[in-house]
Amino acid sequence: MAESARVQSIDAIRRFRELLAEFADGAGSALAAVDAENRRAREWLENELPRHWKNQVQLWDRRMAEARSALHRKNLQRTDGFVPDVTEEKEALRIAKHRLEEAQKKLDQIRRWVPQLQHATSEYTGRSRPLADAAGPDMARSLERLDRMVAALDAYVSAAPPRAVDAGRQAASSPTAPPPAAPEVSLDWPADPEAPTRFYDVEGGRDDPDKPA
Repeated sequence: MAESARVQSIDAIRRFRELLAEFADGAGSALAAVDAENRRAREWLENELPRHWKNQVQLWDRRMAEARSALHRKNLQRTDGFVPDVTEEKEALRIAKHRLEEAQKKLDQIRRWVPQLQHATSEYTGRSRPLADAAGPDMARSLERLDRMVAALDAYVSAAPPRAVDAGRQAASSPTAPPPAAPEVSLDWPADPEAPTRFYDVEGGRDDPDKPA
């Protein structure tokens, strides 16, 4: 059996269509912003941070070698009657060694963080895909269908008897009268097969008074 629709307000369908389009735009913008943040986070963690701490490893490895050489040269000045002060050289060596170990630990942490971020990003992408589809191709098809529906209903109302249209306008202008009901669009068969009924195809936008049972 064909579906039937009791349409009370075409403007309500138009407003629903506007709100649906606003939701699609907002959801699409939010998803795009999150995707951009995810890309920046991965670029930072996978490329920028490792490059920085690799440079730090090289820097402090070189400075530790320099501090060790300076300490060795200072110790060569030791004689029977002279003991050089190597406090500064030992402190420089200690700092360089500490900074080198810290940079190496950072690199190790980054190597552990990268797969964790990749897993979290993949999980987010999988869970957000239904919303992305709903706000994308599926939403576009829904909006097109609503546009066709409104156009078909407008054409149907414009073809209605003038008295029915005038009555609806008068009821709408009265502050105390209940809101007028838009013409009912019936896609169902009548209960009495002998009773004349106009059938309307919402999708196709045409009347068919002689639709066979």
